[in-house]
Amino acid sequence: MDFSERLARLQHLLAGLPGPYGNEHLWTFIRLAGSENPSTDVFAFLIDCGVIDSASSLGNPRQAPQSVDELTACLAEVNQDMALAVLLGVTTRTLAYRAQGRYPVYKAQDVFKKLITLLGHGTRWWTNTDLSSWKPVTRHTMDALVVGTGDGVLVAVLAADED
Repeated sequence: MDFSERLARLQHLLAGLPGPYGNEHLWTFIRLAGSENPSTDVFAFLIDCGVIDSASSLGNPRQAPQSVDELTACLAEVNQDMALAVLLGVTTRTLAYRAQGRYPVYKAQDVFKKLITLLGHGTRWWTNTDLSSWKPVTRHTMDALVVGTGDGVLVAVLAADED
């Protein structure tokens, strides 16, 4: 499968994921890996999503990273199993109230196992959460970000929720 076909398959695979999620939203980002540090592209994605502000809506101090370096400090490299667990967690239930998420478990497992296969062996993964604690990457009360880079492609899945 050539590169453009793989990108198209990834986009199709994740097409049903973005949209309302609990009290907030879920976003996806798929593109060519543009830089050595994936946080550079992911920071631009977070800005495009409108989830980074200099202060919260209540006037509280900012919690979202304000630079690529601050975002990098929020992300920990994890193994494929942990990345899969977070992806399953944020798509099968919401962060705030653990209500039904976007997909039932069987659908989420199918989608993300295909994602892992399409990204290829040697994919590197980062996340800001283990689903019990997290380093905030948005202005929202709760968020979960998973980033994967493999074979020249960068994929990010972001869930943000409010309680």
